[in-house]
Amino acid sequence: MGAGLASVLLLSPGAFALPRAGQPLPAFSANDLKNGAHSSEELKGRPALVVIITDKAAGEAMRQWYAVADQQQVPESVRRQSLITLKLPFFVSEGAARGKAKGQVPEDYWKDTWLDKDGDMGKALGLASSRTPYVLALDAEGRVVASVHATADSPEARSIWAALSGR
Repeated sequence: MGAGLASVLLLSPGAFALPRAGQPLPAFSANDLKNGAHSSEELKGRPALVVIITDKAAGEAMRQWYAVADQQQVPESVRRQSLITLKLPFFVSEGAARGKAKGQVPEDYWKDTWLDKDGDMGKALGLASSRTPYVLALDAEGRVVASVHATADSPEARSIWAALSGR
């Protein structure tokens, strides 16, 4: 019974500190895959779909969110932002990590994919390492409208699609 309780606690929404609806996005900064500097302040101005991965093996799950966004007919006005926040060993350079990411991300999206190899964005957002993406729907003021730690085809994802499509 102890293991069952531990599983419930690990899977419960309180097990991580993903920003909740109504909260502003915490401050953080990172470089994109072209090495351009960015800050979370840039995510203000229009609604945004923000997909965050904290594990290098989660790239396919991230891509799936964008494929489903197309199927859900998320409006063109919604910004699509990818955050890759990893905790890599000290001997792995930011450039090496960026090079690996470039091999997984189409070049058209390099400026919209921010990377940090030290997990700083994940720390700012209160995220644990996971192969499952964390996803935020932001309003134009940078406030969280919906947040999930789920795959794109999960029932939980509906809250993201509803928030971004105005349904």
